[in-house]
Amino acid sequence: MSTAAYTRAREERPRFAIIGAGAMGLSLAALLGRSAEVAIVVRDPAKAKRLTCDGVAVCGLLRATAFPTVLPSIAALADAIPLTAIFVATKTTAIDEVARELGPGLGTLPPGKRPYVISFQNGIEPGRDLMKRLNEPRILRMVLNYGATLTGDNTAAVMLHGPPHFVGGPDATHRVFATRLATLLTDCGLPTEPVDDIEPHVWTKGVLNAAMNPVAALTDSSVGEVLDSPARTIVSRLISEGLRVAHAEGIDLGPNIAHRMWAVLDKARPHTPSMVGDIRGGRPSEVGQLNRQIIAHAGRVGVPVPSHEVITALIDSFDWRVFRRRQPAAGVCS
Repeated sequence: MSTAAYTRAREERPRFAIIGAGAMGLSLAALLGRSAEVAIVVRDPAKAKRLTCDGVAVCGLLRATAFPTVLPSIAALADAIPLTAIFVATKTTAIDEVARELGPGLGTLPPGKRPYVISFQNGIEPGRDLMKRLNEPRILRMVLNYGATLTGDNTAAVMLHGPPHFVGGPDATHRVFATRLATLLTDCGLPTEPVDDIEPHVWTKGVLNAAMNPVAALTDSSVGEVLDSPARTIVSRLISEGLRVAHAEGIDLGPNIAHRMWAVLDKARPHTPSMVGDIRGGRPSEVGQLNRQIIAHAGRVGVPVPSHEVITALIDSFDWRVFRRRQPAAGVCS
């Protein structure tokens, strides 16, 4: 291939950026690197150096390596434009910060030239939150049926993988792009289906995560350990309450949904939810995008969710402790 032909072929490849260099962001970067140009935002200088030198890798049930372009900030994404899409793979607790930094850059681009923004996150509302905060309609949501953990600065291990994964919005407006993206992700090893309405998939995973993740965090357990312990009863109550809220909201989750959820949990036995690591590491949890969202919807439709209220208060006590540590001590002068 001539130099000109190689340059043209490279320019025609999809170009993606990833915000978030945790386990999900690194695994996505490694997989996308098979078929696309990839840039990843890494704020930690030491980690950025490691990724630049050694690339990124995913191991376990998914395997790939890549050498993405490493950027020091979201503002630096301007250097990577034009982009096909930007994946937000941060914790949902960072949505406000991401939107504040990403919004000005998107706002300088003509509407037809703006990349899609893809919420590659847990929770019930992150896609809508990004759409609202960015005032941007070209936002899609992915619902992922895999779990990854960091095994080093540049490597993520996938211990849970139950495809298909799903990509779409609240309606079929962006079906053409979602179909293209799903095909590319499938070719990269992440089997993905485009859907016209992502909400049933969002709620299915949201109810499941809201039932298991905080219980695992409070008991410092893997999924399998929770299922084999007395805490299984609490998970059952949380699932039942979440499903009643979804039903009251008019969201059709399909037949035998409770049975299917328990089957998913059984397959996920080796997996340790990320909220466990958040509590262990003294980081804010994602309870706000899981249980608290179910509580908010429950209030609107008049469904009691006492188990979600209790579990949220318990997780909130850990988040309160993190918040309190970050505040300056009263009466201390600098």
